[in-house]
Amino acid sequence: MKITRLEVYPREKEGSRLKAFVDFTLDDCLAIRGAKIIEGNSRLFLAMPGKLNKEGKEENVVFPTNKEMREMLETAVMDEYNRMINEKKEEEINEE
Repeated sequence: MKITRLEVYPREKEGSRLKAFVDFTLDDCLAIRGAKIIEGNSRLFLAMPGKLNKEGKEENVVFPTNKEMREMLETAVMDEYNRMINEKKEEEINEE
């Protein structure tokens, strides 16, 4: 399974752990919207789309079912996020 479309939408809100929203498509046939890049205690991670259950806790509605798929998704998303952040920093340096 391959990511055939990947869109990362960075969010810059002071003090927020939410760093970006992510939409991606797998094999040009399954679109996932509303994943998030979250700043955890020790690293950034990919949070899959979720909804609140009856107890008010968030449950994932789409998620990888094995470690390999999770690592593939997270690596691709984080690589794109880091590329975008680095590109933005370079632009800011060039503007100075």
